[in-house]
Amino acid sequence: MTPTTRLLDVLRRGGGAAAYPAFDRVGIARGELSRAVRTGAVIRVRNGWFAAPEAAPDVVRAVRVGGMATASTVSRLHGLWVPERDRLHVRVAANAARLRCPDDRMLPLDADAHGVCLHYRGRLDGARARDALSTALGEMFACAPIAEALAAVESALDRRVLEPAHLDLVRAAMPSGRRARLDLLDFGGQSGLETKVRLFLRSRRIRFRTQVQIVGVGSVDFLVGERLVIEVDGWAFHSSRADFENDRRRDFELTMRGYLVLRLSYRQVMHDWERTAAGILSLIARGAHRRSTALPGPVPTAAPGALASPEIAREHRHENSGDPGRRPR
Repeated sequence: MTPTTRLLDVLRRGGGAAAYPAFDRVGIARGELSRAVRTGAVIRVRNGWFAAPEAAPDVVRAVRVGGMATASTVSRLHGLWVPERDRLHVRVAANAARLRCPDDRMLPLDADAHGVCLHYRGRLDGARARDALSTALGEMFACAPIAEALAAVESALDRRVLEPAHLDLVRAAMPSGRRARLDLLDFGGQSGLETKVRLFLRSRRIRFRTQVQIVGVGSVDFLVGERLVIEVDGWAFHSSRADFENDRRRDFELTMRGYLVLRLSYRQVMHDWERTAAGILSLIARGAHRRSTALPGPVPTAAPGALASPEIAREHRHENSGDPGRRPR
């Protein structure tokens, strides 16, 4: 293994960057580091810290501040669901001082102006530039809204980058007063938008089911009562023409079967939630979720047996009582 290869190996094990102690442990002389910086093989981020050229920009920025990447910054690196706009999250030592701007190490840090959220928790390890995913997810509960923190954990489970057996590590990394919130997890959660809607419905003790299979349609995000279907969409421009057409086909089929379809956009859930939530409550107050409010007479079907009972496949449904303290079954 060449000296440069050894250097890069240390940096990659550290998440893209590392400090002098990490190199000392494997016998890499500081002179080798200096030569690697001169040749451009590695980058000096700040005094005593170095990064690989391909290191994630936010990892380098967190190191430049004076700590390590954590919380949603690390979650995003793993491809998990996080809000589209967020601050740089940096875990620093409890006694940290002389923190610097993430984009210019010559400037002192102004956390608000520079878009940095500081996590003053514990001691740092000079061998790593970013927290392990389980630690980072735990740190999200220190600053993020509960729905966003839970959404990231559910996304990690759904993508299988976090094993259910490691949830105890997430819990241990959470602020002690917030650990009970992990009990609100839904192991069928697929997006942060769905998590926000689900927690809202549970907080109002509204009965609903998630990921319900309906004959002729497929899975719907939420079924409230007997007929109110809530579908939660992501960014519109991420959908193809085929996706758009399929969504309209599904809405048509649901309407023909007597369901009321409420399709929510990303903006409605994330940026206009107060009005959106009020609309959902208004529909429920009017009884729009009950079959008795449907138009009288038989519901036309596209094919014989479309309304066969049961419509909902039991093996695919998750029932929620609306009790915030109850785990989904």
